[in-house]
Amino acid sequence: MNPTEFAQKHLQPYKTNGNEIIPTYCPFCHGGSSKDKYTFAMNKTTGTYNCKRGSCGVSGSFKQLLREFGEQPETDAYYRRPKKHYKAPTTKPDAPKEKVVAYLKKRGFGPATWERRGVGEYKGAIAMPYFENGKLVLMKFRPAQKPGPKEKKGWREEGGKAVFWGMDLCKPDKPLVIVEGEMDALALDEAGIENVVSVPNGAEDLTCVENCWKWLDRFKHVILWVDNDEPGQKLERNLIQRLGTWRCNVVRHRRKDANEVLLYDGKQAVIDAVAGAVVVPMEGLISLAEVPMLDYRDVVRVRSGIRGMDKVIGGFMMGELSVWTGINSSGKSTLLGQLLLEAIDQGFGVCAYSGELPARVFRYWIDLQAAGPQYLEMRHDVIRGCDVPHVNPDVAQKIRSWYRDNFYLYDSFGAAKDSKIIEVFEYASMRYGCKVFMVDNLMTTVFSDSDRDFYRQQSSFIGQLKDFAHRQDVHVHVVAHPRKAQGRLTKMDVSGSGDITNRADNVFSVHRCSKEEERENSCNTMVDIFKNRFSGQQDVSVQLIFNDSCKRFCMAGDPAGINKKYGWMEIIGGDYSLDDF
Repeated sequence: MNPTEFAQKHLQPYKTNGNEIIPTYCPFCHGGSSKDKYTFAMNKTTGTYNCKRGSCGVSGSFKQLLREFGEQPETDAYYRRPKKHYKAPTTKPDAPKEKVVAYLKKRGFGPATWERRGVGEYKGAIAMPYFENGKLVLMKFRPAQKPGPKEKKGWREEGGKAVFWGMDLCKPDKPLVIVEGEMDALALDEAGIENVVSVPNGAEDLTCVENCWKWLDRFKHVILWVDNDEPGQKLERNLIQRLGTWRCNVVRHRRKDANEVLLYDGKQAVIDAVAGAVVVPMEGLISLAEVPMLDYRDVVRVRSGIRGMDKVIGGFMMGELSVWTGINSSGKSTLLGQLLLEAIDQGFGVCAYSGELPARVFRYWIDLQAAGPQYLEMRHDVIRGCDVPHVNPDVAQKIRSWYRDNFYLYDSFGAAKDSKIIEVFEYASMRYGCKVFMVDNLMTTVFSDSDRDFYRQQSSFIGQLKDFAHRQDVHVHVVAHPRKAQGRLTKMDVSGSGDITNRADNVFSVHRCSKEEERENSCNTMVDIFKNRFSGQQDVSVQLIFNDSCKRFCMAGDPAGINKKYGWMEIIGGDYSLDDF
């Protein structure tokens, strides 16, 4: 698997910029709580990657990325590095003398602790030997006093191999504790915690992980205790990402590091801190037993206002997505407009994107539905040579006041980009509290990722809308055109890939009856419910009557439903007719 193949499988949706593959969201932090986009990049050639979000900051080689996603490469050409040759240290440290001994004791360490790790002295500095399989592979030094502003905090003999300090002293059948510096490792040793290693290069370089991967992989449980500062937190994030969240616990303490805990709080405090290391949470992974019991009666749902549909689906639940299809002029967009009014009447704010109707036409149809047949007046259209229904201006004003702060329309002045629709919907949800959304329709959407075929772009957009519905706890209605242009549809006739109906929680088809079907069923419209995920019901038909003048639907056999009164009437109160205006 090469980087492009990996991106196609794991980083969708993504864009390319030069030699970089840039997914919409980082696959590790997913954009965080603010859903930051395009912070992650992977090199097309080498597969190296990094995330620029400060609280994430993951980075690594393609080999590490494959390992994170459970992939086994067919070839290692994309991550193979030339074998590096290391030079064994030649420094011969002496036993610690007075100045080094005094400094080590000042840091809280006894002779048995530093002798166990072979700490010595070289030209007045503390010498710390790094061993791998009994061989000296690296020698580090640090001053035997607190370094001044321009003094080095530490240095190393050139040519050595970066490994973990103390790795030969650790046993894989016990938890491994990784700390940020040698003094912290000595502090844990002093407290009696012996399975401890330190990274050799602080927070900046984790070459030691790659050099010691086979050794690290033997430990099933790792405890991280880094410095309580930003570099330390970055080191912790990188170690977790490299070693695996599943096996890492982290120490949380008010002190800067383990050595401070030893000095100010004592050995038992060090032991308690390690024992109290907390599990690294995996975002989205929870204990089922902690999930509150679902009482279906308390689930927030939006009724359709059509008794037959509500009986089957139980209303439209928050966090779900419904797909609607039907041949041209079947009434699917009109029915959805009525559902939006029903939502407003139940106290839910709504937001719609209509890629086919100009805003004024969209409002004209919505107002007809809101008014109902009893509050319409007919006006003669000389061009068409017939009467056309209009809402009385005074009634229209009442309707307008009713839905003013609850009905929002994304007027894109033409086809809109999928990313812009999501952005507008996010805004309407968070700013205005809208809970029901409509996209009419997929064919009028311009997709941002031109590298993929149209059907895959549609599928990706449905996935984004589904994520939006779940994330914001809203319901989204989407109109998808069918493959065929006539006849009664099935679920398989929805245009696009099968992902559209697979990802949807509900799938509906609106069918305008033929004259023969009208005579047989005493209705002029059918709503076929192909799928309802929650109840498991499928392939149920609901018979409706459509009134062309006010664009309303009602249950067949219940013509009075056409005259339903919406909440705008409460602005005046009571029952009335046009004569009241």
